[in-house]
Amino acid sequence: MSSSSKKSKRTKAKKKEKKGPGNDSRYFSSTKKGEIAELRRELNSMNEEAVKDAVKKVIASMTVGKDVSALFADVLKRMTTQDTELKKLVYLYIITYARSSPKVVLLSVNSFTKDAKHRSPLIRALVIRTIGCIRLPDVVDYFCPPLAEGLKDPDPYVRKTAAVCVAKLYDISPEAVEEHGFLKTLRSLISDHNAMVVANAVAALAEIAESTSKDVFKITPDMLNKLLAAMNECTEWGQVFILDCLAKYNPTAKQAETVVERVVPRLIHANSAVSMSAVKVIIKYLDVVENTSMRSYVMREKIPNPLITILSGDKPELQYIALRNINLILQKEGKLLDKHVRHFFCKYNDPLYVKLEKLEIMARVASNDNYDKILMELRAYGSEVDEAFVRRAIATIGRIAVKLDGAARKCMRVLLDFVKANPGGDGEGKERMVGYVAQNSVAVMADILRKYPNRFEKVVDIVCKFGVEGYDEERPLAAMIWILGEYATIIEDAPEYIQGCIDRFDDMEERCQLALLTSTVKLFLKRPDDGKNMVQGLLKKASGVVENPDIRDRAYVYWRMLATDAKVAQQVILSDKPKMADDTGKLDPSVLKTLMSNLATLASVYHKPPELFIAGGKESFEMKGHRKSDVKYDDSDSDEDEDEDEDEDEDEDEDEEEIKERKSKIKSSRKPNSEAQPAVVNILDGIMDEGPATNASPALPLVLDSTKGKGLEIRAGFSRKGGNIYLELGFTNRSNTLLDQFAIKLNKNFIGLVPESPKMSVSPISPGGTGSASHKMLIKPESANSQMAEGVIQIALKTKVGVLYFAANLGFDMLFSEDGQLAQTAYLQLWKSLPNQEADVKVPSLSVSNPEAIKSMLRSSNVFFVAIRQAPTGTHLYFSLKVKGLPVLVELTVNGTQMVGAAKSQDLSLARKSLDAIANKIR
Repeated sequence: MSSSSKKSKRTKAKKKEKKGPGNDSRYFSSTKKGEIAELRRELNSMNEEAVKDAVKKVIASMTVGKDVSALFADVLKRMTTQDTELKKLVYLYIITYARSSPKVVLLSVNSFTKDAKHRSPLIRALVIRTIGCIRLPDVVDYFCPPLAEGLKDPDPYVRKTAAVCVAKLYDISPEAVEEHGFLKTLRSLISDHNAMVVANAVAALAEIAESTSKDVFKITPDMLNKLLAAMNECTEWGQVFILDCLAKYNPTAKQAETVVERVVPRLIHANSAVSMSAVKVIIKYLDVVENTSMRSYVMREKIPNPLITILSGDKPELQYIALRNINLILQKEGKLLDKHVRHFFCKYNDPLYVKLEKLEIMARVASNDNYDKILMELRAYGSEVDEAFVRRAIATIGRIAVKLDGAARKCMRVLLDFVKANPGGDGEGKERMVGYVAQNSVAVMADILRKYPNRFEKVVDIVCKFGVEGYDEERPLAAMIWILGEYATIIEDAPEYIQGCIDRFDDMEERCQLALLTSTVKLFLKRPDDGKNMVQGLLKKASGVVENPDIRDRAYVYWRMLATDAKVAQQVILSDKPKMADDTGKLDPSVLKTLMSNLATLASVYHKPPELFIAGGKESFEMKGHRKSDVKYDDSDSDEDEDEDEDEDEDEDEDEEEIKERKSKIKSSRKPNSEAQPAVVNILDGIMDEGPATNASPALPLVLDSTKGKGLEIRAGFSRKGGNIYLELGFTNRSNTLLDQFAIKLNKNFIGLVPESPKMSVSPISPGGTGSASHKMLIKPESANSQMAEGVIQIALKTKVGVLYFAANLGFDMLFSEDGQLAQTAYLQLWKSLPNQEADVKVPSLSVSNPEAIKSMLRSSNVFFVAIRQAPTGTHLYFSLKVKGLPVLVELTVNGTQMVGAAKSQDLSLARKSLDAIANKIR
């Protein structure tokens, strides 16, 4: 036998071997030209196997991205086949190309209707699943009858598939779902005898409830018992659906005890999703349980073990998710895991993100009973090679010291050992280098000294032995400078060290420069003879040479304070400060409540409410109503603003009382330091009295001070840019909360001004920081209320510190549009055509009487200059503007510092208001 004949036989044998259900890769290897025509021929073949082979080729081409939509009609013909495999392939093709050929899909309606009555439940369920995936509003009405039959199908597999399809259909056409009574049918499926049908019905109703404000899913006591019974029989993911549903129910005390008893066994489930969902339900329901012994037992004995088990897995990603959820739980139940602290110690092979989260948990679980173990572990972390991890470990030591009074001394000893060892540093004097471990230790020690003043003076002497030489990081250097000023009386060489810092003032970062200004003034107040020359030179440089406005403003404040009264300066600068507290990563109670209801979801990993990272997501909070003590709002909006419950009102009242009490304590503690007082009252001896005063007023008026604003100071006004009105806001955060979520709402007002969007884009504002926002407004006449005061816009602002209410003034000139310019001829014609009645105004004393200055000033407000005329009565200036689409003509007669104005328009009230706005502008 020749070699060529053997080769051809082997090729044929290989081709025969490749055929079969497990070797479909051959469908992806075709590269022939004219493939569409050949596939169409095969699809129309009379051979069933050839047709199936052709459909597989079509699906393969579709999978690799080829466009085979031209074969839609040919594939559609094969829906009538009795072959289950072929039918699945045809349905898959229809789902993929239904959007590109919506009219052709209508041809498949009869086939779907017929298959919906097929004797096989698999085919009937396949029809229902395909219906749910064809997301075309035009065919919804045709698919509703098969879906209605599927919901009542005798086979539970079909019913559970139909339940999910209802949720998909509701997303396309809510009206069709409600019209055909599918929601009512879904609710009835919760009483189904099959647990999986119940679970899918619950999942579908929960998804629909998330996308609508209607009460489509309300759990009754009877339904609660059925859900608990179904939970014992359904699959693990069905249990997750039911548990998530139970987490949204508000039970009575008796119901809560029953549910907790039934859910506790789920804590030891092999699926971590079931365990975490069970934890979510139990933690919520225990708040309602009146049996304190049961609550204590479940919290201490039942909940910790499943959390630790999930954390002990070998997958770091799962560990991280568990840690993020545990972080939230600990913010609500602080002592839950204080006996399990060893499980949060870092392993050598843990990824950095897991290590950092474990450090966060260690700081939260630290207590007087376990801080020794934690400190021993954190001391060991100081010698690790990962710099980011070491820095966070040192910061954790400081957080424990601030949190626990009894642990402060041992924490300080550990940090002092780091400073003495100075790993990574060497040299002496000006050649000295300080390693990052020692530098970060000093920065943390400064926080401890702020918390416990005058308690670790010996430590201060050791730390400052070598001054600030070798510190090249911003935060540690600023901390060292602060220590030098705060403890200037016990650090003998403090003047020399501070003078060395002043010599390099220009090369420092802003934070260090601000700290140096304060420390130099403190040194002067405590040791006048040593600090006089330093404070004079530094304040001159900071106020005259430095361009940074923050540094310059602080220098001016100290300048005037010292030049006016030294005793007052001492009382302010050397007063006892409020003691700091550890609020790192602490969430606002309202945000924490939202996240606790979303445990075991992405929200619990991001630590953000779902609406902040899901486009078009349903907001987890509403704009709350106002209190009567705040701005009075229009009664017609009361139904929209009364969603703030009584409990939150009580909490806010308690918060305000705590703030007042804290402030009174601070004021009473601010007594002058009598130990070290300067010899004279005028400390600067008039050297700087000729300097400039700081009388600059802020661009925006103050509308809410920090006392009424719960720590947030707000300045507000309006501007006009690009034909639109903008609300300009300036914020100063004097609270202890990071503010990064803002939502706004306007009460009905005299012109119908509304925000373009309720959500505001504001960069996060840290405690003590400032921020600003420019939010676009729209005018909707249908939202106007003529009964409201003109020029006053009442505003509600939703923040992490609560809902704040204030009012901002909207000048009438904000309504002057950009298209108000008129030519002289048009101006004259319009003036003659308008009624003789005019609005007039008299201004006896002008601040600006120069015509050019008046023209320039009014041009910025869209008041356009038309002409000027000199007359014995004075200079006549003619302007045009447009308000609400109506032109307004203005004549201003200026004679010296006096002005008389007149205005005409089709609407005399508009003319009068426009003229008043112009007069106020130049008055």
